[in-house]
Amino acid sequence: MDDKNTGSNILDEGIGELIRAHRVLEMEGHEDLTLGHMSWRDPGGRGFWMKLQGISLGEVRTQEDLVLMDFDGNVLEGDGRWVHAEWPIHAELLRARPDIEAAGHTHPFYASAFSSTHETLRAVAHEGAFFGENVPHYKDTSDLIKTPQLGADCAATMGDAYALFVANHGVTFCGNTIKHAMLMGIFLEKACRHQLLMQSSGFKWDWVEGEEIEKKKLWLKPEILDACWRFYNRKLDRFENGRDLAPVSADDRIAPWFERHGAEGGPRS
Repeated sequence: MDDKNTGSNILDEGIGELIRAHRVLEMEGHEDLTLGHMSWRDPGGRGFWMKLQGISLGEVRTQEDLVLMDFDGNVLEGDGRWVHAEWPIHAELLRARPDIEAAGHTHPFYASAFSSTHETLRAVAHEGAFFGENVPHYKDTSDLIKTPQLGADCAATMGDAYALFVANHGVTFCGNTIKHAMLMGIFLEKACRHQLLMQSSGFKWDWVEGEEIEKKKLWLKPEILDACWRFYNRKLDRFENGRDLAPVSADDRIAPWFERHGAEGGPRS
């Protein structure tokens, strides 16, 4: 296979994952009208792909629902009339973080509520541990992040973290791959829900700290991320099509991998 065909396949596969990731996020509670968007670094170095304005996360279906932009906001492919005003979030984060390939900005219910606090996100359950108490709060504005300077400020506040609370607004999250970024968005919303429920319960409660957090962070290996991605895509098929789940092969199941690698820190429940 020549380099041109290889590059085309990488692009097509990435676009397909980006489309699916948007719809999974809506299914998992990140919907807010037509707001919210994910981005993916163009494999050809031209900039980044992101969702168009005017459609919901769950309505992203084809490449025509995306736009390719350079890091200065110029539209290279797609309908330039429908660019999200908050494109600088993606441009500046991807510019500042060569270690990441994808990012998202959404308004999930519990994480958006948590963004109004000054609390540290704790590891109430597994999902919170994946962030290692490292989800900064950006408090300079609750307005739209629609200038390169504001985008750069958010990226600077985020540092090397995989998520950021944008005060009284929503969250930004990122990952080494589209799969990783999508999952960090899902895990963040679950972690915020856990903590808000416990803090409002009136019960005495604990959270995981120290070495246990470091062990749980090791679960985010490519094998686990891939298995979680496949799980959410099967769930999406059921959610969208109302069809029964096909039998899950042994290779697609998460539990066998945990059992084989449990001694290295994987969960057993």
